[in-house]
Amino acid sequence: MNLEGLQVAIGHEFRSLSLLREALTHPSYAAESRRESPDYQRLEFLGDAVLQLAITDYLYSLFPKHNEGLLTKARSFLVNRARLATIARELGLGALLLLGKGEEKSGGREKDSTLADSFEALIGAIYRDAGWRKTKMIVRKLFSEALQRVGSSPETLLGNPKGLLQEFLQKEGGEPPRYRCIGQSGEAHRKWYTVVVEWGEAPLGEGTGRSKKEAELNAASDALARIAQRSPHESPFAALRRPR
Repeated sequence: MNLEGLQVAIGHEFRSLSLLREALTHPSYAAESRRESPDYQRLEFLGDAVLQLAITDYLYSLFPKHNEGLLTKARSFLVNRARLATIARELGLGALLLLGKGEEKSGGREKDSTLADSFEALIGAIYRDAGWRKTKMIVRKLFSEALQRVGSSPETLLGNPKGLLQEFLQKEGGEPPRYRCIGQSGEAHRKWYTVVVEWGEAPLGEGTGRSKKEAELNAASDALARIAQRSPHESPFAALRRPR
């Protein structure tokens, strides 16, 4: 893969190749380079916002009768660090990155964080070079498979919080979520159950319900709501301790 091949893959020929090179320049390379060389951080900042808007705009049109809750779940399903890194790998961004020697030795070309950042920077570069309309088309193309999954059965996919939570966790690596009943109250025919969903040693959410199944669903929904409140720039579980 080279710059020409990348442009073919995304469907855009840059008028300013300097923008594309900037999107592929890791901060470590810029810091070690003797000449002044801008890194991708500014374009990453821009691309993050452009990507969020492009996906939000598409979902708003795709689901005219659905509420904010489902739209938020759909966007969280589509835009997360693991998915951005996956698309970056499909485009071959890792091989094209300009890295400092230390970052190269530490395996920077395969780090999800680096790949996701470079992908956001690429979106920012496309926006600066081609404008909103072209960028929106490219984003839809790159996310087409995931968008089709959401569009074909949103209630099945997004209405199943346990399934969505498990998909997030599988992409992060480690064991699946564990649901644990931590309390029950009420008379025999009117019991309330309280369930906490955990990942390794970290609690993700808590829910109550008339049955353990209902409480588990509500716990998963609570976990997803907490994820949605995190910055889209971060991995949803970046602050959590990984299972051993």
